[in-house]
Parts: sequence; structure tokens; C-alpha cells
Amino acid sequence: MSARSVPEWIGNRPETVAPPRVKARIILAQEGVCGCGCGVRLGMAGELIEFDHTQALINGGENRESNLRALRKPCHRVKTSEDVAQKATEARKRNKHLGLHQPKGTIPGSKGTRWKRKVDGTVVPR
Repeated sequence: MSARSVPEWIGNRPETVAPPRVKARIILAQEGVCGCGCGVRLGMAGELIEFDHTQALINGGENRESNLRALRKPCHRVKTSEDVAQKATEARKRNKHLGLHQPKGTIPGSKGTRWKRKVDGTVVPR
């Protein structure tokens, strides 16, 4: 006898938290092992189990069961910092492409300028 099919959980809004029954299905599907690939069992030594979106919501991921995975707290911290860095890189590239990038100003007389001032006060090209 096979288990009955259960429809995939989809959150109504991005901030909707998955219910405990969905979290249990995710942990069972991963066979109790951290979803990052480190191979460590979840919940060892009282560690908290955290749930993360495989493709982060800030990077276009969906709030659904198939996009969630269970991670150990240290692994989740690393994954989140990678997601934020990716989002910042994409935003920087998009803004530069659209001409919204404002280059930082250079200080007159600094090495970033084409000119330098000599000790006697004259200004010459670098």
C-alpha cells in the first residue's frame, strides 16, 4: 500500500511561515540530514533546525515547499550571507547598466586625479 499523495504547500505571502506538518515532511525527505550538503544530522547536540529557501525570496524564489530545505544554524548563516552578497552584486550591475551608478568623487590632488601639485606649488600632469 502506497502513501497517499499530499499537495505541495504554497505560502499565501512571502512572509508566511511553513506549518509544522510541512517542516516535518521536509526533514523526512532529507532523511534528517542538513540540506546544505555538509552531511551533519539535524538537531545534534540541541542545535536548532532552521528552514531556508533554496532560491532566496530576495533573489526571485517562491515561498513553497519545493523551495524549502532544513539547515543547521551555522549552515543557514553562511547561506544567507551568500544570498545577500548575490543580491548586492546583481543590484550593483543593474544600476551600472541603467546608468544609475554614481562614481565616487576623487579628492583634488590625490593619486586618483590626473594632476599632481609639486612642492613649489606648480601643477603638472601625472
